[in-house]
Amino acid sequence: MAFQRPKHIVSFSHTTTEILSYLGFSEEVTTLKEYCEEAPPVSDRNKPEYWFTMAEGRVKSLKADLALTFSLSQQDLQKRLKEKGYNVLHLDPRSLREVEDSFLQIGKATGALEEAKRLVQDFTGGLSALQSKIPLNAYRPKLYVEQWNKPPSAAGGWYSELMTQIGAHYFPMLSHESSRPVRFEEMLKFDPELMVFAVYGTGMTFDPAEALKRIGWEKIMAVRKRRVFTVEETLLNRPGPRLMDGAKTIQWILGESFWGWPLVQSAFARRVVD
Repeated sequence: MAFQRPKHIVSFSHTTTEILSYLGFSEEVTTLKEYCEEAPPVSDRNKPEYWFTMAEGRVKSLKADLALTFSLSQQDLQKRLKEKGYNVLHLDPRSLREVEDSFLQIGKATGALEEAKRLVQDFTGGLSALQSKIPLNAYRPKLYVEQWNKPPSAAGGWYSELMTQIGAHYFPMLSHESSRPVRFEEMLKFDPELMVFAVYGTGMTFDPAEALKRIGWEKIMAVRKRRVFTVEETLLNRPGPRLMDGAKTIQWILGESFWGWPLVQSAFARRVVD
């Protein structure tokens, strides 16, 4: 029996919607924006029962033949939908390899595997192009990226690998480790030379000058040198094709600050202004 491409797909995250769009699905997709996280994903185990009931009801009313759930924050939702007999694909990438694999999984589930393979090629090609721009024997500045500010939390998952590959010495994180709160003592020990805010749910509205107001942070090299930036967070917190745009912006900041590149002129970045 020939594979039937899904006629109606329900997406519970902006990331999966964007990947579907790259694979050629638009009219077939309904994004349930009210279920998309605006904060670092945490387990949905403690969500109120009506949250699950509403989600199940939406999938049923839309007559979805495929539902895409995403990250730790929707793990239990995925289980419940499967128990109800729905066709569900759950993704939770924590590394660049897993990001690429998520493209292939979605491609396979939707009958667009060839398109997904091309997307992987474009993604890896984009990363290779950024790597080739790192100057020979370039200095690798110590970089800290904050993904959540209450409490201050270092960005994890794919961040460490991505930032390392574009030329930075990234804040110490374990492999596959999600974002985690950082103690001031370990910040001071690492002493980042460059600080970037990519705070969930804020777009680019977070004022990087907030770092200057934090007690004790005036001792950190990045703060002393005013090498503190905010970057459009959706370019870095949604592990899909747009990661390349986020990586490109970060690399320009690295280049401006340490490799003699021109000043960053990007609509996706803002700097501390004295």
